[in-house]
Amino acid sequence: MVDEIPELYMNEFFYARRRLVERLKEAGNPEAAMDEIAKNAPLLAPMVATYGPAGINVAPFMLTFMVKNEHLMTVLDGLKYFVEKNWGKGAKAFLDAYDFLLNTVYDPEISDPLRLVTHIMSKGHTWINLRATGEASIGILLPPDRGALELRVRAYIYTEGPIYEYTNLVHDIMHAVPTGKRSHPWYPAVLFEVREIYDNSYQSLGKRIYPKS
Repeated sequence: MVDEIPELYMNEFFYARRRLVERLKEAGNPEAAMDEIAKNAPLLAPMVATYGPAGINVAPFMLTFMVKNEHLMTVLDGLKYFVEKNWGKGAKAFLDAYDFLLNTVYDPEISDPLRLVTHIMSKGHTWINLRATGEASIGILLPPDRGALELRVRAYIYTEGPIYEYTNLVHDIMHAVPTGKRSHPWYPAVLFEVREIYDNSYQSLGKRIYPKS
C-alpha cells in the first residue's frame, strides 16, 4: 500500500504555491507579482543540501512540480505551443502563463507533488555531488512563520529528452516568453523524487510524516 501524501505537505507547499499563482494572476501586473514572489521566496526557491566529492554544500534552487508520466507528452506539446503563440507578448503572456500553470503544473490531477524539477546552471558543487551520490535534502521554510519541511530525495540529471525540455520550458514561459528573449541558454535538468518528508517545525522537531512506517 502506498502512503498518502501528508496533508501538511500538500496544504503548506503544493497548494500554498498554487494559491500564490492565483494571487499573481489576480494582481494582474508584473510589479505586484514581484512583491508576492519576494515574500514567498522560500516556497519557490528552497535550499538544496548535498554531500560528496565537493564536500557538504547547500544552495537555493527554483523548483517546480513535475507532471505525472501519463500527462508529460501532452503538457510538453502544450508548453511548446504556448511559447510559440505568446513569445514577446508582454503582460498578456504573463497572465496566460498563470492560467497554463494552474491547469497543468498546479492541477493535482495532472501534477505529481512528490516529484520536483529544477535546472542546474553550473557544474559546481551541487552538480558534482549529485552526479556522485544521487541524493539531496531539500529544506523549505513555510512563510510567514508556519514551520519548515525537509524532503529527502533521489536526484536524476537530464541533459536531453522530455524531462529536460519540460523543465526548461516551464522556466521559459515565465522568464523568457513575455519579453521575447532569453537571459541564458537551456541548462541540464534535475529531477528530485521525494522519498521521505519530515516536519521540521519547532513543535515536531524533525518528525517523519512520509512514509509513515
